[in-house]
Amino acid sequence: YVFLFIIIITALLFMMLIPAILFYSMIDNFFNIYKFNKEIDTKLCNGEYNHTSEYSKGICNKYLRSYSNFTKNFIGLAAWNIFSLIYILKEFDSFRTGLIEYFYFPLNMFNSLNENEILNSIAGYNSNWTYMLAIIVLTFAFTLLGKYLGTIIGKGKINQRGLNLSIS
Repeated sequence: YVFLFIIIITALLFMMLIPAILFYSMIDNFFNIYKFNKEIDTKLCNGEYNHTSEYSKGICNKYLRSYSNFTKNFIGLAAWNIFSLIYILKEFDSFRTGLIEYFYFPLNMFNSLNENEILNSIAGYNSNWTYMLAIIVLTFAFTLLGKYLGTIIGKGKINQRGLNLSIS
């Protein structure tokens, strides 16, 4: 039971931290895009560096990575919010009640867990677990889609500037 208890606590913490991690990473990558964009404009596009130099390729790769990660986290966070909203609107009588229950679920789960009745605690929140797991899986899927789209869009933005580099 101790192992199951640890797994549940870890899953609950993971569920609560996903939006915060996606948001923080999205903001961080937004500032990185700005930084690398400025560096591309000032050093690469004005002819200060050769477009085929290792420095140029490195900056373009960092820009592309930041752009891809920003798009990935933005789409993942949007998916998390949209699917959470759908869950709240579909499963609860009022939006207010759904919002309260949505955010209290992990806390209620923490409070209801005890070593003797851990399986009963899990069964009591079975539908919540199902929806939360579905939200996590869909968020992960959309995050992967965002990474793919971000890479394509980022390469297009680099090519628009005339920096046709062989970047990964």
